[in-house]
Amino acid sequence: MSQKQITLFSLLAVVACAVALNELIVSGTDEDKNRGVASFGERFEPQQIKWEQELARTVSATPNSKTLLAKKPNLQDRLLFEVFKGHYEAKLTEGRIQKIFLAKDQIPLKLATKELVENYGSLMKNFVGYEVTTQGGNDLVSLKNPAGDKVGTIIIRRDDEGRVLEIESQ
Repeated sequence: MSQKQITLFSLLAVVACAVALNELIVSGTDEDKNRGVASFGERFEPQQIKWEQELARTVSATPNSKTLLAKKPNLQDRLLFEVFKGHYEAKLTEGRIQKIFLAKDQIPLKLATKELVENYGSLMKNFVGYEVTTQGGNDLVSLKNPAGDKVGTIIIRRDDEGRVLEIESQ
């Protein structure tokens, strides 16, 4: 045989061995081939239907059963996760927000003081009216009772671009 033929047959042997080895590795076992998506299966088996009906009967018969039912988010959750989009954390004292601060590695948000105080100020203090003053880019919100007396202050600290860094209730 010539040098060319030996080289060609050697190359073909290497390619054939590589294909066979690849097929062996990739193919796996019959058990692996029969696996499906976990949520698929026999949906209309009598045992499955009976189990679901029994579970529904048990849950409906027990008024205080431990089930996960959806509930509307409260005002505090809406503030932290809808308005602040999860970028901020809150410190509570006796159920009232004392401080809201930017979480680590988060980008501050721009928020309007008026909407924030009117919609979510009740989470910090009980008040009827308010007055906003701006000092050095930060907002000081004086909270007032029905008689017009000051009942607290909300300090909104902002960065140079007007984004909220921290909110503190005093």
